Amino acid sequence: MRITDDLDVKTVRGPVAWTFIYVVLGFTLSIEGTFLQMIEPLRFPWNLIAYVALMAVTIWLFISNESFKNKLFEIKSWYENKAR
Repeated sequence: MRITDDLDVKTVRGPVAWTFIYVVLGFTLSIEGTFLQMIEPLRFPWNLIAYVALMAVTIWLFISNESFKNKLFEIKSWYENKAR
């Protein structure tokens, strides 16, 4: 007999969690787009190229990066569980 203490943690995100991620992603992309429009030296097509590059990094961060998603849910939990 052998005793082990292995722990395999897997997080399953439900529809509510994915809805939260997509809403925050939408807000983030709209803020980034507005911010890039306000930068005066960026003219067409450089502003479009910068937005597509920033959008690709942001979408990767929100969809594929597990530590970033966990941090988002920590912030959400902290905000929702705050005593008012």
